[in-house]
Amino acid sequence: MIIFALGLSGEQTFAASAREDRAYAAAASAFQDGMWSRAEVEFAAFAEKYPKSGRVAEALLMQAEADIKQAKFLPAIELLTVQAAQAGKLADQYVYWLGQAQFQNQDYPAAAATFSRLVRDFPDSSRRLDAAVDEAAAHARLGQWPLVSAGLQAPDGVFQTEAEKIPADDRVVRGQLLLAEALFRQDKLGAAATVLNLLGAQKLAPELNWEQARLLCRVQLASGDTNAALATTTNLLRLADSTGQAGMRAESVVEQGGILEQMGRMEEALSVYQRNLSTNVPVAWQHQAILKIAELAAAQRKFSDAAQSLEQFLAQFPDSPAADIARLTLGELYLKEYLADPAVATNSLAEARAQIAQFLAAYTNSPLMGKAYLDQGWGFWIDGKIPESLAAFKTAAQMLSPSVDLAVARFKTGDALFAQKDYAGARENYEAVVNDFTNFPAVTEAIGAQALYQTLRACLELNDVTGASNALARILKVYPTSNLADNSVLLVGEGMADMQQPAAARALFEKFEERFPESPLRSEVELALARTYEQENQWPTAIDIYDRWVDQYTNDTRLLPQVEYARGWANFQAGRETNAFQLFTNFIVQFPQNALAPVAQWWVGDYFFRQGATNNSYFVDAERNYQLLFQKWPASSLAYPARMMAGRAAMGRLGYSDAIQYFMSLTSDTNCPPDLEVQALFAYGSALMHMESTDTNNPLANFKQAIQVFQAISQSYPQSEQAALAWGEVGDCYLQLAGQPQGAHFYDDATNAYAQVISSPPASAGARSQAQMGIGLVLEKRAAQATGPDQTALFQQALQNYLDVFYGKNLHDGEVADSFWVKKAGLQAAGVAETLGEWTQAVNVYRRLESLLPQLHDLLEKKIDNAREHIAPPQN
Repeated sequence: MIIFALGLSGEQTFAASAREDRAYAAAASAFQDGMWSRAEVEFAAFAEKYPKSGRVAEALLMQAEADIKQAKFLPAIELLTVQAAQAGKLADQYVYWLGQAQFQNQDYPAAAATFSRLVRDFPDSSRRLDAAVDEAAAHARLGQWPLVSAGLQAPDGVFQTEAEKIPADDRVVRGQLLLAEALFRQDKLGAAATVLNLLGAQKLAPELNWEQARLLCRVQLASGDTNAALATTTNLLRLADSTGQAGMRAESVVEQGGILEQMGRMEEALSVYQRNLSTNVPVAWQHQAILKIAELAAAQRKFSDAAQSLEQFLAQFPDSPAADIARLTLGELYLKEYLADPAVATNSLAEARAQIAQFLAAYTNSPLMGKAYLDQGWGFWIDGKIPESLAAFKTAAQMLSPSVDLAVARFKTGDALFAQKDYAGARENYEAVVNDFTNFPAVTEAIGAQALYQTLRACLELNDVTGASNALARILKVYPTSNLADNSVLLVGEGMADMQQPAAARALFEKFEERFPESPLRSEVELALARTYEQENQWPTAIDIYDRWVDQYTNDTRLLPQVEYARGWANFQAGRETNAFQLFTNFIVQFPQNALAPVAQWWVGDYFFRQGATNNSYFVDAERNYQLLFQKWPASSLAYPARMMAGRAAMGRLGYSDAIQYFMSLTSDTNCPPDLEVQALFAYGSALMHMESTDTNNPLANFKQAIQVFQAISQSYPQSEQAALAWGEVGDCYLQLAGQPQGAHFYDDATNAYAQVISSPPASAGARSQAQMGIGLVLEKRAAQATGPDQTALFQQALQNYLDVFYGKNLHDGEVADSFWVKKAGLQAAGVAETLGEWTQAVNVYRRLESLLPQLHDLLEKKIDNAREHIAPPQN
């Protein structure tokens, strides 16, 4: 289209004026450089200023394409539809790009109809093959596989006609792959195999060849021909190697391993998956391989195979920094092997203990020493050597830093003492788990609850009624937040099988009632019974118990508010939001002085806030309920958060001025929690950026005020992550200000703000990446205002900033790239490369993006195809 447009007019019916030529050429240059917004505006201006020009149809077509490039699909659709009558010789191009706009707007039915119309009404169009394939792609997106195959298989259709002439054309190959998939989806496996085998006989691009082999493998597998599918995976691996893409190689390994699993050849599958443990394999596939190897080892009880892999690693890399981890994991693997079948794996426990002992002897300076003693304690515990396990658990507890592992060590110390009937010592350790790990949610929510149960058991053994009552009271208090089914910590339940399920907890409560039938805590025990059903997500059963409790203990004014609140929560969890709404609103009226009243009020506010997602009028009700919370319960811990939520609700209804008042009420309150104050400042700045300025002469005045707010954050919290984020917002504000007339000097301010983020030690990788992207955008915008070598230099600087993010050059030691910004940086870098005319570089960036983000394969392939159209073929 660019060549056609810039070639100007052997076919023009009159000579355009020099001014007209310059206007058109400028618009076309902006289009060619990928400055889509500029191209859109300039082509529209050209068509308006020179309505009688012979190039109006071309200009409007390119304006529409620029809209599409900016994802302005609806304006493009409107333009192409309204101007179609004046398209002249470009009528087929208008129809084609209309279909593209509809397709990219995900209006697949309309796109399919438009592409079909092009094929039908424009027999001489160069776009007929593209349209035929794209029509099939639209039907595929709709799952209309019969229509896909019918269109691509029509003997006299465009696709079959062109496929005979140019079978190796990438468009034809794409169509054939679509046809094969459509036949596969319709269980026409023989026909699908025929298409794929014909493709396999052609010389295809490596990536397309790999796609053909992968689909053929799946067709063969669906046909029950697992042997053929397995053979195809061998070819799939070879083709993956030819692409040079490690991701394709790893995925091919998984395909082969999966087929071997399906064939019941588990040992071979295990061996295949182990290939993905290579350091050249992407991390995600290495992770998948480790999980698969563990899964197969457990399923087959072939722990020795997995252990052998670790032993080979240790033999090959004895001085590796990961050798200590491998050795300890090897010991744990033998431990699991023994637990899976103690009667058979008679030597595994001894081997586990030997590996752990070898670790303890060889890696005395390892930070894993405490964990190793913990594993050693488990080995002794399983072997029934209680005194030895107690010593190991105690040593682990002395060496481990505050962590979940330390909590486990203290817990197992309690178990060992309990087994030796030292109930007082056991209780001391269980209570330490409960009291000393409040900063570890995993402990307090899971192991803490188990420790309370064990405390109760120890008290019962000691006949300590007061201690048992206190323990039960604490259980009743924390039980709603416990999660006994959490597999990450359930290992501590090896010696207390009755604690592994909520049903066992119910049995413990019943034991308490049997030992202390006259206890005044009976109503609390029944309340806890309901909560055991909550833990199993049996909300209807819990609701029934709460309803009966209200009938039976209606005079228990101490617990009644708690039960009524629990009824509301259980109804909410059961999906009965209408009932929950009624219960919580009644609760607020009935128990306004109860500590849970503001919590119920918060729920009501959240209820309306959630509804605002579908109808923003509900934000008014949400705001009102949050107001009620901080007005009626100003001393509540939820009062300040309620002000924050009232502001967010005001934002939801677009009441930015009111929202700002809420946020300022927080920032000006010296008692406001610091973390909430920061949130309020950020929200205040965001509201200013969204709110229209009251100064008609300065529509961006609010951005200047927002800058002051964000700078206040950086000044109040210097050298913090919040300060870095605030500097990023400052940069964004200056970037907006720079876009106004006479605002170019703000580009320096934007760059300086972004530089503050990049140089900030507390800034996260994501924040620094976003800031460096901002610098790239500044450079691009400056380049748009420059010409000649200056413009090229600015684009080159922008490109280098994007590539720093894309290649991870901006990362600090131990950091992992933020995939969102990697994607953005890659796409922006490729766009600048295209602007610079470096189309091969753009293709290379897109290819790298495909390996990093396979989910974007289809989008990137389109970009690659577009870029390749601009790469001149090699000269013979």
